[in-house]
Amino acid sequence: MSKTKKKQKTMEELLEEALVPKEEQPYEVPGNWVWVKLISTKDTKDNSFGDGDWILSRNIDPDGEVRLIQLSDIGKGEFLDKSSRYISLETFKELGCTEIFPGDILISRMADPIARSCIIPDIKQKLITAVDIAYLRPNETIVGKEYLNYLFNSTFFRQQAEGIARGTTRLRITRKNLGNLPIPLPPKKEQKQIVVKIERLLNKVNEAKRLIEEAKETFEHRRAAIIKSILQERVINDKVPNGWKKVKVKDIFNIFGGGTPRKSNKDYWNGTIPWISAKDMKAMYITETKDYITEQGLNNSSAKLANKYSVAMVVRSGILQRTLPVAYLLTECTVNQDLKVFDSGDKLINKYFFWYIKGNEKSLLNKYSKSGTTVNSIEFERFKSHEILLPPAEVIEEKIGRLESLIQKEKKVKELVELINQIEVLKSSILSKAFRGELGTNDPAEESAAGLLKEVLEEKI
Repeated sequence: MSKTKKKQKTMEELLEEALVPKEEQPYEVPGNWVWVKLISTKDTKDNSFGDGDWILSRNIDPDGEVRLIQLSDIGKGEFLDKSSRYISLETFKELGCTEIFPGDILISRMADPIARSCIIPDIKQKLITAVDIAYLRPNETIVGKEYLNYLFNSTFFRQQAEGIARGTTRLRITRKNLGNLPIPLPPKKEQKQIVVKIERLLNKVNEAKRLIEEAKETFEHRRAAIIKSILQERVINDKVPNGWKKVKVKDIFNIFGGGTPRKSNKDYWNGTIPWISAKDMKAMYITETKDYITEQGLNNSSAKLANKYSVAMVVRSGILQRTLPVAYLLTECTVNQDLKVFDSGDKLINKYFFWYIKGNEKSLLNKYSKSGTTVNSIEFERFKSHEILLPPAEVIEEKIGRLESLIQKEKKVKELVELINQIEVLKSSILSKAFRGELGTNDPAEESAAGLLKEVLEEKI
């Protein structure tokens, strides 16, 4: 008995699979654009959209010939080239790994943040990727990889991905759900124009940001030098003045870390208890935060309540490559696991410690910062034994008074940070307009993207 031949799909059926119904389209686009499901942009060949491989520690071989690309390699639109892990060709064959290639787009399926992407550069090695990364080899007849890469790193796309991500500890998005996400597809010629315009605008924005960052760094160096000089007054040739004492950090502070309530449990979030993460640590004094947790979230996680007038410090973050964020708490707060809280029980000593970190930031980073596989961190056990020269209470009070009076007059850093924030908003705005057809690239007379999509689908009939 002969096998029944699989029924060939009609053009209407193929279009229905590829296009996003009108009622599910996120917003209106120009008339010659179409909304398609992400999976419909993949190459028509097999294995052009998939997940990476499950590689265990025991599979790693430093002398292997196959490069394993990991989450740490994927930046916001760029390949960071941070990991350096390999497996052998033999293991590659035994595990049945899927080879990926330069020009493929990698998309992170796990936070943080989710759905960041990059294009694999021209690496002269056999390549595979990790299981929490999806790869896409786009059909460049209908869509350019540069266009997709910018789209994936837009706020619009990330918000879509976050909306369908699930997880108890860390959010993940399945490849199937990722493939069903709607994306706006302009005609191919306009895609190229969009990419050119985005790159031109972002180059200008990034240059402005670089100049502002340089000005900010110069000012912060000068400010740190002033703080340090005030703290070290009366100390001559490293001799300890009368009444002063050398103390280890761990001997004067109660120190504890933080935690994150499960993001998937809505009862734990949007409460009244401030919850500090690294993104809140741009401020020197903290009275409010971007995120808040509930009593239930506090009681069902490793988060602990920090007293008012405590000091919070970032101990694990990529930002430790450049700076050591520290803040003085003007209200009770909780912190996440990337921060530590210091509380001596004496707000004067706490504040002195805060200024000490500010004035000695670079030397402390040089001494205690270490590079990890994904982010930098402070070697905290060593840092706890760091010695501080602690003056008598009346001297501390006098120094803090002078420092606060001085810093109060210095508004430049805050202004520069605001400018940098505005630039980030501008970058998001550029990408948002680009994928709505609002950058002046659209030509209504140009052939519709739908027509090109039909031509490609006809090859499947």
